Amino acid sequence: MKLFITLMISSIALLSLNACSLKVKPEESCNFVRNSLQQRVSWNATLPINIYIHESFSREKEAVPALTAAIKTWETALGKHLFTIAGVIGGSPVPSRDGVSIIYYMNTWEADKPSEQARTTIYWKGDQIVEGDIRVNDKDFNFFSGDSLVASSVDLESLFLHELGHLLGLSHNDLSGSVMAERLASGYKRREVNSTDLASLKCEY
Repeated sequence: MKLFITLMISSIALLSLNACSLKVKPEESCNFVRNSLQQRVSWNATLPINIYIHESFSREKEAVPALTAAIKTWETALGKHLFTIAGVIGGSPVPSRDGVSIIYYMNTWEADKPSEQARTTIYWKGDQIVEGDIRVNDKDFNFFSGDSLVASSVDLESLFLHELGHLLGLSHNDLSGSVMAERLASGYKRREVNSTDLASLKCEY
């Protein structure tokens, strides 16, 4: 009987070791950010993403309509409800890892990054994104919205379309015409999700 128990315990220990040594197969990137196991990170089953607007953002009259238009473009392209604007929030104007996804207008910016129009930071656990913050560089750039181009300013709707792509988990790419292309020229509109952007998103959503 003792021998049987010892063998049984040994078998369980061996199974446990085998389970621990199982390797997760890397996923195709589909232009997504990937974790250390090379799995795409996304919001998975936790859609829609609740986004709060910081009071610094809500004071900008052109910002909210541009954001709303960008949200509609992503949702129409994918045919899914992706984002909910959950309300206006106050407090510190500096983004932090606090479990809440917030969009900020920043009138301060790192001196060594004056060409950065905006930045989205996402946090994840495993392959699940749990928070994302968007900050807009209101210190070094002027912005425009609507149909008329302004040569020296950045189109807010195009910018938000790009940053919302990051919030969903997408990385930069170097494809001309993609909303996830790294550079957005001043006085230029890039407001359409192309087939590459949509195919990438469909890998997760």
